[in-house]
Amino acid sequence: MPELIRSFVAVKMSGKAADELENFLAEVRPLSKIRWARRSQFHITLKFLGENTREITEEVIDTLIPLKHFEPFTVELSYIGAFPNLNTPKILWLSGDKGADELAKLSKKINDVLFDNVGLERERKKFKAHLTLARLKESFLPENLLRKLGSVPKISWTCNELVLMKSNLEPSGAVYSEIM
Repeated sequence: MPELIRSFVAVKMSGKAADELENFLAEVRPLSKIRWARRSQFHITLKFLGENTREITEEVIDTLIPLKHFEPFTVELSYIGAFPNLNTPKILWLSGDKGADELAKLSKKINDVLFDNVGLERERKKFKAHLTLARLKESFLPENLLRKLGSVPKISWTCNELVLMKSNLEPSGAVYSEIM
């Protein structure tokens, strides 16, 4: 059986923005025993690719190289939300309006070229630019945590490069490594 590589296309935060988010999370982590994202996991997924063979992954890389660098734009994350919602959260995320249109266009472009050149299915769900902050087993957020999350600082950075990330699932959570 061939080795399968679980991967996704994303944009990563700059170091300064990651510092700001890490400082905010240091304040909120003690308020709940949910599984918070680690700094090495800070990114916005543009397309989840799932598990593919090494050959398909190499085709993905060849297809994405011309798109790796693009006209810079600012991304600003400024509010908290959750999937499916804040009343019954499973995934807690950070999002914003600034840069959202550019990220959506980039996601569509990636979907199109990977479908046309590699045959990977296009994403069916509407793209929602977000950075995952935490995954919850219990669908409950304590009131003091909700209040603190309401004061999330605006975190912005200049976005001009996409990456292809490998995702290894470990008992402690996903471990990501850059493959392009």
